[in-house]
Amino acid sequence: LLRGAAMHANLRLGEVSRSVIEAAQWADAINRAGQLRMLSQRLVRVAAQLLAGIDVQRARVLRTQSTERVQQNLDHLATLDLDAAGVKALGEVRAAWEELATLLAAKPAPQGLADIDARGEALLSAAEAMTDALEASGARRALRIVNICGRQRMRAQRLAKDALLASTIAAEPSRGRLLPTMNEFEAALGELERAPLSSPEIRAALVAARDEWLRLVGGVQAQGS
Repeated sequence: LLRGAAMHANLRLGEVSRSVIEAAQWADAINRAGQLRMLSQRLVRVAAQLLAGIDVQRARVLRTQSTERVQQNLDHLATLDLDAAGVKALGEVRAAWEELATLLAAKPAPQGLADIDARGEALLSAAEAMTDALEASGARRALRIVNICGRQRMRAQRLAKDALLASTIAAEPSRGRLLPTMNEFEAALGELERAPLSSPEIRAALVAARDEWLRLVGGVQAQGS
């Protein structure tokens, strides 16, 4: 496969090999930074669940697992040979995480949930900036696909989080984000479905993702019941 690609692109085999390795490394980095976006929303959702007494035992386990996952991803990203923009972006992500982690460590309270959400949004914004910086460094279309998939994870968590917050603290900003998040997910899912992804496994995963998405949207629309 590498020899065929090298001949097709008129490049040396070593150049193609290095390109494949670098693409895999950048894809992993983007995936980890993208997970931080999703985790920022999941941790706020879990805090809302704990406050509302919804599936408390599982929520506590998920909070611990998600907190550990954030730290693992930050530690891995710190080992990369980042450029100046990447180093700056990672520093902002760490600072945002420290602020959110401090609030999450306290006992959930209705008056503190809005502050937790604000810190979660700050972490989301910082992680988004870092993911974009990593994608620009890699400069490959395949990395854009990885980034889009990562945003879909975040949007699924954000929709569930905002539905909970809207019913828990009657937050207008959360209620106002529901429809835009649904529209963004639909648009991105359509782009992924149109992309030339030939793997049967990827196609099956896209079908499953759409089925689960429709279930989630149905739950949000019936949240008052």
